[in-house]
Amino acid sequence: MTTLPLVTVFTMTYNQRAKILALADDLAAQDWPADRLEFTVLDDGGTDGTADALEEAAGKLPYRVRVLRRDHEADYLSARRWNECIAASDPRTSLFVQVDDVRLRPDFIRRHAAWHAEPGLTLVTGAKFEGDEPTWELSACRRAHLAGPGGEARRTDLWTAFWGASLSYTRELVSALSTDDHDRPFDSRMTGWGFHEVEFACRAARAGARLVYDPAVGVFHQNHTPVNDQGRGIDHARRKADGAQKNEEYVLAKHGLDALPRW
Repeated sequence: MTTLPLVTVFTMTYNQRAKILALADDLAAQDWPADRLEFTVLDDGGTDGTADALEEAAGKLPYRVRVLRRDHEADYLSARRWNECIAASDPRTSLFVQVDDVRLRPDFIRRHAAWHAEPGLTLVTGAKFEGDEPTWELSACRRAHLAGPGGEARRTDLWTAFWGASLSYTRELVSALSTDDHDRPFDSRMTGWGFHEVEFACRAARAGARLVYDPAVGVFHQNHTPVNDQGRGIDHARRKADGAQKNEEYVLAKHGLDALPRW
């Protein structure tokens, strides 16, 4: 009988207590064995009690929970924080599934894991279903046109379409892309909003990984609103505008590109 891989699902969070607890419940409802799952959450200095609430809930959850606490140095230190989550994972973990403050369907982990059953490097991302209330309609996804006929999964060369709220890869790919003190495997020199996972996907493609877009491993991400973001203490719109141009220019310079492929 083939042993299923140990999966680490991880995320970083900042003042998203209710969403992280809902995500923890979604993981408890997965059709994946709880003894082959761990959930790592890095609380990036939030003030809403996320870490305490998750540690309290951990005793009632069927899988292992790992909570990392950090001081809030700046907004969107995503690459560095994701690296810290990976470094803190169980050394037996062979598959990483990276998420955000999202909702999941019960087959989320199983469908991600299925793409990594074959030998070779693979990077998988899913649809981003957006709205004010949970929806799984492909029409609610800005990446819907990347799917194959009938919304089927397909391989793609558009590494710019990969995003960190539904991303899976093996420890083998982590090792292949951890090439220096900064790329571990995400480039910790990148700060501010955006393109951290795009830069990672660019290197994955160059390392020979097959890139897969699968709507079935999509997640629901609630729309950003000024009210929600102000409640968290983040001006998301301004941070997004400030970080996007800086980080896009960084990716272009690092990889010797004139422009990024548009999806």
